[in-house]
Order: sequence, then C-alpha cells, then structure tokens
Amino acid sequence: MDEQKINNTEENILNENSFEKKDEKEQLIEELSDMLAQTFIDNIEVLSSITLLTERFYDGSHSRFIAEKCVMVAEELGMDEESTYELKIAALLHDIGKITFFDSALHKNINEMSPLEYEHYKYHVDVGVYLLKKHKHLEKIANIVHQHHEKLDGSGFPLGLKEDSILPAAKIISVVNFFHNTVYKKPRTRSGAPARPTMVMDINAFLEATRAKYNFALNFLFNRRGILFEKKVVEVFIDIIQAERMSLGQKAVMRVPINKIEPGMVFAEDYYTKQGILIAAKGEAVKKEMIPALVRFAENDQLPMKILVLK
Repeated sequence: MDEQKINNTEENILNENSFEKKDEKEQLIEELSDMLAQTFIDNIEVLSSITLLTERFYDGSHSRFIAEKCVMVAEELGMDEESTYELKIAALLHDIGKITFFDSALHKNINEMSPLEYEHYKYHVDVGVYLLKKHKHLEKIANIVHQHHEKLDGSGFPLGLKEDSILPAAKIISVVNFFHNTVYKKPRTRSGAPARPTMVMDINAFLEATRAKYNFALNFLFNRRGILFEKKVVEVFIDIIQAERMSLGQKAVMRVPINKIEPGMVFAEDYYTKQGILIAAKGEAVKKEMIPALVRFAENDQLPMKILVLK
C-alpha cells in the first residue's frame, strides 16, 4: 500500500509539473502573439504616417475619414469583423502610392489633370500594392488598395475589373474616396500652397461653403449607383453622411479643456505634435479610447490644454 501511495504521489507530481509547463508554454505563446500583433499595429501606424505626408491638400485627414466611414458602411452591410478590420487598414493605406507625387498633382481632382498627370496618377495603386506586398501579412490589404479605383462597368483602373471581380472592400473605399475627394480637397493658392482650412468657427458658414460640392458629390454617387459604384454601398453611405451632416448643423464650435473632452465631440481643427505628426484630424469624432492619449499629449506640451471641438 505504501509503495502504491508513493507511486501515486510521484505520478501526481509529474502531472502537476506537466500542467505547469503547459501553462508556461501557453503563456509564452500568448505573449509572443501579443508582441507580433503589436508589431503589426506599429507597422500600420508607420505606413499610415507616411500616407499623411500626401494629405496637406485636404481639410482634415483624408485617410482617417475614409477609414472611419468605410467601417461604418461595412458594419451597416453586416461585414464580418475580420473583413472589416482589413477594410479599415486598406482605407488608411489606400493612397500610400501617392508618396511618388509632386504637389502639382496632389492638389488636383481627376477631371483637372492633364493626360500625362492622369497617367502618373493611375500609377499610385501599382506603387501601393508593390509596397504593401513586401509585408507577408498585408497581401489581402494590398489587393484591396490595388482595386480601390475600379468601377463596376470596367471603366476604372488599373485592371478594368467589372462587377463581382472587384473586392467588396474596394467597392466601399471607392464610394467614400470619391465623396471626400470631391468635398474636402482644398483649392490651391497662387503660390502653390494649400488654401487655408474651410472649417471655420461658425459651423453654418462651413456647411454653406461646402454645400455645392456636397450636393454634387451625393448626386453623382446616387445617379451612378449600379453603374460605377455598388448600389447598396452608395445608399448606405448616403444615409450615414446625410445624418452626420444634419447633426453638424445642430452643433456649436467651442474651446474645451482637454480633461473635459467627451466621446462624440468632433475635432474642429487639425492638431499636430511639434514634430508634425497628426494627432487629431478635423472632422474626426472623439472616441473613448482616444481621450487618455489626448490628455498625455497635452501634459507633454504636444497639444494645447484647450482644443476646438464641435459639441
């Protein structure tokens, strides 16, 4: 009996050690997974910062606007979580190929370009897919970026894809991208510099200043749904943007202490670090998870203690 007890005790000890080793192994795997995930996120942040260099001719951040609104459309359409995340990253990086552009091309809409400028412009999707496919985990995202200028009738570029040959995520970016390019691109001054921001202290003045471009963009999308743009995507996006536009008219611009910022407020100015990195984009809604970072930036003298928001 004593020998049996000893054997059982030894077996229990071995089992306990085995479980401990298993727990240690699982913990190590979890830590490594977290590190890899954070490295991936850091890589996206770096690439996104590069894309921001091409956005000085927009009011607010072009890529952040596209990403935010694309996610809203995807959620309304019932896109699964993984696909929505891929869409968000592709939207943030869709214009990374424009780092090869001169300012003379960056500020123009497609209909303002010369034939030579337009050929150069079309090349930015090829540059984007070339850069992104260097990262083995970005291949799906690279393909979305490559297709975001394709149109349902085959008139888009670079491949002239039609209908179901175009990735669903690329169809969403196409709609939101057209809208933002039409409404939020700044005119260029005679010196070639971007014009001053159009969002002013009086929000009604801003709405009036952008009314014609806003109406043109929505009418263009609506009239060409099912022809150039995915019908359901256009309809969902128009519903979202009209509701947002209506709510803007009910907001006032005010300067709020950084520790009083609340989710749902909207940044009324672009805010940059002293190194020129965009912290908060004009027109971007404040999210709960942003607030601790905003406070830290203010404490480190990278943001003013009071910032302009729409409330």
